[in-house]
Amino acid sequence: MKSIQTPIPDIIKERRNGWRFLLIGCRFNDQLLRSYARQTTKRSANVHYAIVNPEVLSPNELCFLVEHRLTPLAIGLLRAMEILLANERRKTDCHPVR
Repeated sequence: MKSIQTPIPDIIKERRNGWRFLLIGCRFNDQLLRSYARQTTKRSANVHYAIVNPEVLSPNELCFLVEHRLTPLAIGLLRAMEILLANERRKTDCHPVR
């Protein structure tokens, strides 16, 4: 298993340049979890999204989201998955795989 200190390969750095990330089912209540999120979104797009439960979000987690341009989406995980899957089905319907 690689640690968070392992250098990220150049090809990965190039691929994620300009990407936006959607963090699903993540909590940011631990320093290690925040470090992983920070490293994942580093050198990518300026805006990212995180599906969160606002009822359990701590003030520190909210500060982390704001500081790292993670837009919180207060939507249930199951509903979010329904939306994402429906969107994928629409893409396939509009552009059938050949």
